[in-house]
Amino acid sequence: ISHHKKNKTRAEKYGVFKASMAAAALLAMADGKRDLREDATLKALLKTLEDLKLYRTGDGTGMYSDFIGAIEKDGDAGRAEARDAIAAVKDDPEQAALVAAVCATVIRADGTVDHTEAQEMDQVCALLGLDAETISALDVDARDFIYD
Repeated sequence: ISHHKKNKTRAEKYGVFKASMAAAALLAMADGKRDLREDATLKALLKTLEDLKLYRTGDGTGMYSDFIGAIEKDGDAGRAEARDAIAAVKDDPEQAALVAAVCATVIRADGTVDHTEAQEMDQVCALLGLDAETISALDVDARDFIYD
């Protein structure tokens, strides 16, 4: 019964899992280069956040890498695929907030947020139906939780 319940929860949370990996890939590639600190931050999030811990870390990093590979192969098509995955959770405010928190944490992992990264973050928030200005508070809480 426990195994069945866990599988049911995984199925229910798959959309937010996929959206989080897609959004993390978009933000990681916004400045045109993949950074190991962004990858490490995503791994920490996969091990920390309840909705993401339902899945194996390797499943998350594999999906994240697949989205990055699609962006590297064909930037427009890869970004469109990632945006479709993100937009799929916009009707659930809790899931949208989680995706935004993942983004806000990943975007700051390398220590700088340039103009293109900030624009990408704004676009992700728009896809989620969220105000980008309100996301910074989520970022602080998530980073403190992960790194303290």
